[in-house]
Amino acid sequence: MKKKLLSMMLVVSMMSGILAGCGGGGETAETGTDEKIVLTVFDAHAYGLDEYAEMAAKFEEEHPGVTIEVQHAANDSAALLQSRVNADDIPDVFAVESGTNAQKYYEYAYNWNDDKDVLDLFQPDSLAGGTDKDGNVMSLPWTYENAGLLYNKDLFEQAGINELPKTLDELEAACQKLEKIGVIPFALAAKDAWVMGQLSTHFMMDKALDAEGVTAGLTDGTLTFDKLKNFHNLFRFIDLAKKYGTDKPLETDWEISENMLANNQAAIISMGDWCQSNLDSFNPDANIGFLPFPVSDNPEDVTILSSCNWTYIVNKNSKNLELAKEYAEYILTSEMGQYWMCEGVGAVPAVITDHEIKGDLANDAKAYVENGETNGWIHTKGPAGFSQSAGPYVQAYMTGDMNEDEVIQQFQTLWTP
Repeated sequence: MKKKLLSMMLVVSMMSGILAGCGGGGETAETGTDEKIVLTVFDAHAYGLDEYAEMAAKFEEEHPGVTIEVQHAANDSAALLQSRVNADDIPDVFAVESGTNAQKYYEYAYNWNDDKDVLDLFQPDSLAGGTDKDGNVMSLPWTYENAGLLYNKDLFEQAGINELPKTLDELEAACQKLEKIGVIPFALAAKDAWVMGQLSTHFMMDKALDAEGVTAGLTDGTLTFDKLKNFHNLFRFIDLAKKYGTDKPLETDWEISENMLANNQAAIISMGDWCQSNLDSFNPDANIGFLPFPVSDNPEDVTILSSCNWTYIVNKNSKNLELAKEYAEYILTSEMGQYWMCEGVGAVPAVITDHEIKGDLANDAKAYVENGETNGWIHTKGPAGFSQSAGPYVQAYMTGDMNEDEVIQQFQTLWTP
């Protein structure tokens, strides 16, 4: 079944056919009456939506009288969620980026500390992104997400690129080989600020410090952007991607970028394994792999960033709290939930599972994770909304509206206003 792609917010109210046919009769699991229950859910995912719909419908089927109303906010999810909170329309269950973004909503969050049976279902390290300063688990993790450059293996082979480039010089040499066979080397999703902001965090990484050390140093002032080990190379990379990229890079969004990669129209994009289902829908035969991000002239500096980047919060004030808890547990740990994450999204879930992971990218990244060749996310540990706010400055450099020094100053201001 072709995956649904979202370029705008969708509001989906999903109700099982059985429930619709009942005409409202029957007792509900929550109340023991014939009262209808609408459980409101918010997420930020644009992938695996067909499987999500199946999962929600199955939950409704198992809970007569319950309707799951889902707002899928693929773009501008942070702003859309905040607008609902400001309007006192807080969903019963909602997804938010882990780390500092999630912490803003802990005042509304159910504390899972006493639900040991639920917490024991997850990989222990995955729970860290949803834990507050006192060690309380305030949200539940979704999947491990890995980000770097993605490349089309067939195009690399056709261009005679036999080893993955590990330095910026080697990356440019690869681009030249790709151009010679008539292939566009880069299709960055430069239209999307979040992509450009997340891309920039690869150049913030100092592998000797990892994400924790870099964010701590930037926060306490012992590190500054103009002195970060590889940050000046961000602009060298952008120049390279612009030189060997699409004619109008700021008109290329994430859907176009992924489509071009999957259909052999471009060889490299900046993205993560969360886009597996999109790539499959564009071309099920696409041969795509991870290209660890070259960020300098030192091969040891290449990065793949890995983390449980999204986490689910249950609204502690939900009038259907027990049902909301059950739904959160269901989508993250049940067989249907594992089907959604492992097959629909093609990602490695945070829950302990023996389920086969469908995604080639997730399996590719798994080798890097097991070999200790990944680093943590930076943008979820810094100021809330950092990468989304930083992205427009990278775009401004790409268009020539800002120079390198101006962009660096804006990054510094965003981090330490």
